[in-house]
Amino acid sequence: MSEVPATKAVILPPPGGPSVVAVVERKFLNGVTQEIALSTASATPGQNAFYVSMINDLDTLSEIDDTLRLKRVTPALVETEMEDRLPGVPMRTSLFYAQNKYGPFGFATGRSSVGDLCLYAWQQIEPTSPAILTPGGAVSVRLRLCDAEATEEQLLRTMYSYTISAYFSSADWNPYGEAPPVSASLGELDAPLNPLASGEFGSKPPVRPPAVVVRRQVVRPVLKDTEAAAPAPAPAVRHEPLRGYPVVPPPP
Repeated sequence: MSEVPATKAVILPPPGGPSVVAVVERKFLNGVTQEIALSTASATPGQNAFYVSMINDLDTLSEIDDTLRLKRVTPALVETEMEDRLPGVPMRTSLFYAQNKYGPFGFATGRSSVGDLCLYAWQQIEPTSPAILTPGGAVSVRLRLCDAEATEEQLLRTMYSYTISAYFSSADWNPYGEAPPVSASLGELDAPLNPLASGEFGSKPPVRPPAVVVRRQVVRPVLKDTEAAAPAPAPAVRHEPLRGYPVVPPPP
């Protein structure tokens, strides 16, 4: 294992964080593994991190311990990983189906003893059908993320929006499968396409609420029939002294 610059991280978190703090890497004959430490705003013991493994050739054999193998994702394997990376935190696996741009993934959430919300997510990216000559490679991703103030939706945003920013220079390496086909309505008449309206391009601008104008009202008491309105006080009358007489000083 060796530390590499943060710019060499295989996975990039979404804009806005969490940020990459450090990257520890190990190279194999057929791939590479990285532990990408993320910024942590939590009192729960442990480090927020991405754990990623990238394999170029799944069938590479070596007499020494220099080949990378991916284990099949099972409930027992995930439970062991969570006990190791989130010790003492009771995690609950979600039964909801979740999918990002790389395919489906699973996740579990739990509350630590200090009140922080923790997320553990796992994803295996590999082609659904094997290549004709050589395997297309695979990518294994794990995310451990705890935060003192974030909600479950905010923690999941990191798993939904991360980006794999590395690849092998082999023409046969393609764990993502074939690109989806183009829509049949593309270029046709009477088939408008608005990426802003569909939510596929960026995000919609926030809708500002209308301005609220507050008017002050004078509340007048309602008098009963038996009550009479009090007369308004008479204006004060200022008496001017008569002219031609001495002015008497006021008493001390």
